[in-house]
Amino acid sequence: MLSHPEVSDEPEEETEQEASTSTIETTIKEEGEIKQEEQTASSLICNDCQKLFRDASGAERHAARTGHQNFAESTEVLQPLTEEEKKKKLEELRARMAEKRALREQQETAERKEAERIRRKAGKELTTAKEALEAQEIKKAFEMKKRERELDRIAKAKVKAQIEQDRKERAAKKEAAKQAHVKDAADAAAASQSTVKKEYNDARLQARLSIRVPGINPIVNTFQATSTLSEVYSFLQSQGCTNPFSLSTTFPRKTFGPEDQQKSLKDLSHESF
Repeated sequence: MLSHPEVSDEPEEETEQEASTSTIETTIKEEGEIKQEEQTASSLICNDCQKLFRDASGAERHAARTGHQNFAESTEVLQPLTEEEKKKKLEELRARMAEKRALREQQETAERKEAERIRRKAGKELTTAKEALEAQEIKKAFEMKKRERELDRIAKAKVKAQIEQDRKERAAKKEAAKQAHVKDAADAAAASQSTVKKEYNDARLQARLSIRVPGINPIVNTFQATSTLSEVYSFLQSQGCTNPFSLSTTFPRKTFGPEDQQKSLKDLSHESF
């Protein structure tokens, strides 16, 4: 009794999930049967797994699927499959197709879950990044506002200090002007009351005169009591009084003329009083 090696009658690559039964049966029949006119043709055998193949294309598909490379020619004739064997092969093929379909669906489900996980993670990371950026921008804006307020406070303080300094300077100038006015008034009063001092000493008598000239500050100088009025004229001319002028006292009021030029200051003082 002859034993048949395992015959490969399954397609190596199923590309259609819903292959019809008639198509599968035709494929099994074509790969498993040797027609009447081919009874003397040889077959191919895979020495790795002892499967028989009707032609080289079946062996190539088997090699591509399993990685087997050890093939040889065989004189063994492939016997046609019985109806029971065909049915069994068909069920096995359907089972493998269902298994592959389930595996593919499982892989697709896993891929969808992984893609969803990645999407959610990316969305969460993006949201976190946006929140961090917004928080950073808010902090930056707050710090900038705080810095602006501080600069504004410093500027206002400087303006206030400058205003206060200007006020003090104006007050000081006003007070200085007031003191100068008081001093000028006191000097004028002193000059009007006593142009020539009454106290003198025959040996060392001096007269301190304060002479007011229009347009310039009062000219003050000390003369000897024996100095004449002409000497006073000469002194004033040396001080820049080149225009014609006359001398007089404010109190008592008296204007000196040419007849007084050679009189001493002491004598003129006696005459005034």
